[in-house]
Amino acid sequence: MSKLKKKRFFSGGYESEIKITIILLIGFFLSLNFISAYSLGKARLALNENFKSRIKLGLKSVKKVIEVNNLSLPETAYLNEILTLTDLNQIEILDSLGSRLMAVSALISESSENLISKSAVIKSKTGQTVYYINVHGVNRVGNNLNRLAVFDNIFRIAGLIIGLIIAYLFIRSVMNPYKKIKKEASALDFPQLDYEDVDSVEYAVKMFQEVIRELKQKEKLLQSMYDISEKRADSLAQYNEHILSSISSGAIICDNQGIITRFNRAAEKIIGNSQHYVQGKHYAEVFGENHHIAMVLNEALNNDKIFSRTEFEITRENGDSLWIGLTSSLISDNENNKIGAAALLTDLTKIKQLQQVSDFTEKMAALGEMSAGLAHELRNSIAAILGFSKLLKKLMPPDDKASSIAQSIISESLATEEMISRFLTFAKPLNIQPSRIEIRNLVYDSLKMAVELHQDKQISISVDDQSGDIAINADPILLKNALSNLMINACQAMDDSGILNVGLTFNSHAKQVIISISDTGKGISKENLPKIFNPFFTTREKGTGLGLSLVRKIITGHMGTIEVESKEREGTIFTIILPVDLTIEQNSNKIEKEKAASSIMSVTA
Repeated sequence: MSKLKKKRFFSGGYESEIKITIILLIGFFLSLNFISAYSLGKARLALNENFKSRIKLGLKSVKKVIEVNNLSLPETAYLNEILTLTDLNQIEILDSLGSRLMAVSALISESSENLISKSAVIKSKTGQTVYYINVHGVNRVGNNLNRLAVFDNIFRIAGLIIGLIIAYLFIRSVMNPYKKIKKEASALDFPQLDYEDVDSVEYAVKMFQEVIRELKQKEKLLQSMYDISEKRADSLAQYNEHILSSISSGAIICDNQGIITRFNRAAEKIIGNSQHYVQGKHYAEVFGENHHIAMVLNEALNNDKIFSRTEFEITRENGDSLWIGLTSSLISDNENNKIGAAALLTDLTKIKQLQQVSDFTEKMAALGEMSAGLAHELRNSIAAILGFSKLLKKLMPPDDKASSIAQSIISESLATEEMISRFLTFAKPLNIQPSRIEIRNLVYDSLKMAVELHQDKQISISVDDQSGDIAINADPILLKNALSNLMINACQAMDDSGILNVGLTFNSHAKQVIISISDTGKGISKENLPKIFNPFFTTREKGTGLGLSLVRKIITGHMGTIEVESKEREGTIFTIILPVDLTIEQNSNKIEKEKAASSIMSVTA
């Protein structure tokens, strides 16, 4: 009987140990489940707080720029930058009566779920309410996490149920063989049997091996869950990096010590330095202490001074000059402690070039208005002088000295009349009549004219024609006039000998024809280079200063651009870029604008 009691005791203890072990395993995985849920909840709260801080930052930025600008409304471009940086959906500025003054919205369609709105009141120094600022934002990341949390809960509950079912089946599969052995042993009624010598020990060893194998499987599952959690964290970090690298403005972010921590692709393109070279270095080491970007970041970190849309020119390492628009800001944490500074860069070079074209057009319009009265008065006076001089010459004997003086007056009057005619030709609007022409033939005809006029010089001609048989829409007379003018100038720039290079290429991607005309002449000084397209500017004794101005006017009228590079004693390169398809509608709009700007001159001419 003592051995039977020992058997029962052993059976109950063994079964209890198995059940307790399974319960502990289930509790362990449940704790992991709750830890995962807790971690996801904390992440959601952290992201929500982060989004709220960005909402506050956007509201603070709009309010601060209005206060800095003496309660003037900010530019729409600045509000759009705030939308991009803070992930807002809309910014509204209302007057004191609640009427909307300005509003910018992001082109993102979002549901109103997790919509967060903040408002602020801007008052004048006297305490009167001037503006109301409302910002709205949808926490898209929070929405995604909420949806993820729903699926996570579903999978967690399903996993718990499946785990319970598997645990139940596992216990039953483990205990049934033992109970069967116990039942069969009881049926044999061997009281003298020593249960310690029965195969139950082997059975227990096998069960232990089964538990070990199950634990290894759970370990793999746990490792898999850990890897998934790591991937989630990495994906969130990569998402932020993708946002920073995808914005079109250059972003330079540094910490409190001035060490650059972020340098996106747009900044690489603008500055010319790679992210791997810049990141981890001090801004003074990268740009130099006297560089404008370094001074702006220094003012932000040391004096809490920020800049809004300041413009300056920089020279990159390859020698190119760029105009940069810069906006700086401070970076603060949730407790408003300064943790760094940021600078947003915009390449304004193209805008500056367009401004130069606009200034040139305005000069032409003003010149047209001035030429109306001037040409009228001068032509009347020259006609009177010319008429009286011819009459005076007829009344005098041919061998009289006064007759030669009268002839000189007539010659100078005719030269003045020619000058006025050239001036009017330059100042009046271009009547561009485009037709389909082969650009190659036009270039060769212009080159032939320039060479015939300078046969007394030993000038070598080099032509690099890679255009094929491309044809463009252009006015053949005006365009030939412009090309001939440039080629004649190139020949005149060379003394007795030199090389005239003409290049012709076709950009199929942009549908543009590129014409380059270069010489090995005297070149243009750095001081005179920005002035060469100005009317009446010339360095030649007998030059009128209207040739290059007329060339630029013709190229601009064809919706093209002209650029120049020159070094003294090395030569000059003019590069013309023309669109292949110049529509008549485009040309008509150009003519109408020029006619409106100089209508008085057109009537006189």
